[in-house]
Amino acid sequence: MATTVNDKVMYLVLVAAIVAGLGATALGSGVVGEAYNYRETVSVWFRSVWVLQPRGDLMAEAPLYYQIHVLIGLALFALWPFTRLVHAFSAPIGYLFRPYIIYRSREELVLTRPRRRGW
Repeated sequence: MATTVNDKVMYLVLVAAIVAGLGATALGSGVVGEAYNYRETVSVWFRSVWVLQPRGDLMAEAPLYYQIHVLIGLALFALWPFTRLVHAFSAPIGYLFRPYIIYRSREELVLTRPRRRGW
């Protein structure tokens, strides 16, 4: 079986992140609940994490559904290296220039013309 347990767990976490994000959008936009402007807290907190100066006070002020969405997203980043999604960063460049279909025979044949590589 090609799909590992880690991959299946990643699928569940990915679906949970999508569902939590949709729920946070519905609840935070005012469609279902009270409108919440996440741009003043959650997005500023997110930028502070990326510049390695996290401000936890901003996330503490956010509603629970945004905190859950962020927690699931962080779990997604933690699981990423242990699944097949890690290949998104290690795909060989030569793959882009390979022939579409490679036909191989079981016998050694003398070619009448030289092989072409790439497109």
